[in-house]
Amino acid sequence: MSKLFESLQKIKTKPGMYIGRASVSELFHFLVGFKTALRELGVEATKEEIDFYREFQPWVQKNIMCPLLILGQR
Repeated sequence: MSKLFESLQKIKTKPGMYIGRASVSELFHFLVGFKTALRELGVEATKEEIDFYREFQPWVQKNIMCPLLILGQR
């Protein structure tokens, strides 16, 4: 399993310990930092990780943001 997916499993179990609180925005910031750190270290992302990064934002918009906007909330 990749380091990204290992980290996501840990976050899923104890979000407060790894990202402060269970929050999509906190998770997003963690992911940006994680991706940047790996790039700085010269570690190439796997195909699965690249797919995850590419699909994360659209998934959030479809599954979390759109239902909130339909309800008139932000």
